[in-house]
Amino acid sequence: MTPGSVAAQRDLAAALTVFHNRRGDPFGILLPRVAEEPDFLFGHLFLGAGLTLSSERRFRAHGHAHLRQAAALATSDHPREYALSQALAPLLQDDWAGAGHALDLYLADFPADAFALQTGQMIDFFRGDAINLRNRIARALPAWDSGMPYYSHVLAMHAFGLEECHEYAAAEATAAAALDIEPLDGWAVHVIAHVMEMQGRTDEGIDWLTGCFDQWAASDPPVGFACHNAWHLALMHLDREDDSACLEVLDRWITPGIGDFAYGLADVTALLARLTLFDVDVGSRFETNARGWLDKLNTEAGYYAFNDFHAALAFAATGRAEALDELVRAAREATRGSGISASTAAVGLPLLEAVQDRAAGRHAEAAARLIGLRDQVHAFGGSHAQRDLVTLLLIDSCARAGERSRARHWLNERLLRRPESGIGRRLRAMIDRSGH
Repeated sequence: MTPGSVAAQRDLAAALTVFHNRRGDPFGILLPRVAEEPDFLFGHLFLGAGLTLSSERRFRAHGHAHLRQAAALATSDHPREYALSQALAPLLQDDWAGAGHALDLYLADFPADAFALQTGQMIDFFRGDAINLRNRIARALPAWDSGMPYYSHVLAMHAFGLEECHEYAAAEATAAAALDIEPLDGWAVHVIAHVMEMQGRTDEGIDWLTGCFDQWAASDPPVGFACHNAWHLALMHLDREDDSACLEVLDRWITPGIGDFAYGLADVTALLARLTLFDVDVGSRFETNARGWLDKLNTEAGYYAFNDFHAALAFAATGRAEALDELVRAAREATRGSGISASTAAVGLPLLEAVQDRAAGRHAEAAARLIGLRDQVHAFGGSHAQRDLVTLLLIDSCARAGERSRARHWLNERLLRRPESGIGRRLRAMIDRSGH
C-alpha cells in the first residue's frame, strides 16, 4: 500500500480509474488532495509524470515541482515508490527516452504497476516508438491475470501497441476483451476505432463509434480524450466523402470540448487540413483554430514538434507568415539543445520548412522535403492515423508540382490497403486533374 491517508487512497483510486479509462480529469482529483496532504508521495508521482508528459511547456514546471517533491519524500521504507521516483527522474532533464528506459527496468521488478505501464506507453507514444508501445506491455503481461485491478486497462494498452505494429486482428480481439471487463474504457474503444480505420472498415467504424458513444464519452458534448475518439469518427465520415457529417462531428463533438489544450487544437487542425486539401469550404474554422495556436506561440514554440507541425499548418492556412517563421526559428533553436524538444525537432524542423514551401507555392521543394521525411516522421510521435497527414501533404505537393508519377507512387500504398477509401479516390482524381 502506498503511503497516505484513507482519503488519499480513495482519491488515488478514483484518479487511476479516470486516468486509465480516459474519462474525466485525474489531475482535478489529485491536485486538491496533495494541497491538503503535501506528503502524499504517490500523488506527487502521478502529477509529476502526468503534467510533465502533457506535451506542453506550460505544464512542465508544475510537473517538475511534483517530481522533485516526490524525490524528497521517497525513501527506501517504501521501495516501490522510491524506485518509481528514481525511474521518473530523467524527466527532470527532459530526457523522455531515458525515463522510458528507466521505467522498463522498474517494470522488470514491479511489472504489476498499471500506472507505470501507462506512463511508459505515453512516453513511447510521444516518441513514436511503436515497437515498445507493444513490447513494453507484453513484457509485463505474464505478471497479470483477470482477477487483478486494472487488468482490462493493461489489455487495452497492449491492444494499442498491437494496432500500431499492424497486428490488427490481435489488436481488435484484445481491445474487445478489455471492453468485456470494463465497458467504459475509452482507450479500448479508441483501439478498435483505429483498427477499423486502418483496415478501411469505414461504415462499420462509424456504426461502432456512434453506437457505443456512452462508453467513450461521459458527456454530450464530450470533453478531453473523448474528443479524440470523436476525431476518429469525423475521419471516417471524411473517408466516406461525407464532408458535412465530418464538419458536424467537428462542431458538435470536438471543438466544444477541447479547451485550449494542444492535443485538441491539433485534432481540429488535422481535420481542417485534410478537408481543405479537397477544397472543402471550412468557413472561419481555420481562423479560430489558428488563433488558438497563436495564443500558445510564445510559450510552446519549439517544445514539441508534433504540436508545432499542426500550428504551422494553421498559420499557413490563414496567411500568418510571421508566426510560421517564428515556429521555424524556435524549432531550429530546439535542434541545438537536448531532450524531447531536440529529438522531435530533428524531424519537425524540415517538416515546418516543407509547410513554408507549400505556403509560398514552392511545391516541388515541399515534395522533395516530404519524400525524404515521410518514413522518419514517427520520431515526432503520434499514431499512424495522425501521421497519415504527412503522406497526404506529400501526394498533394507532388501533384501540384506536376510530379504525377510520384504522387501516384505514394497513393498506391493507400489504395492497396484501403481500395474503397474515399480519400484515396479524391487523391486519384486530384492527381488526374493536375495533368491538365
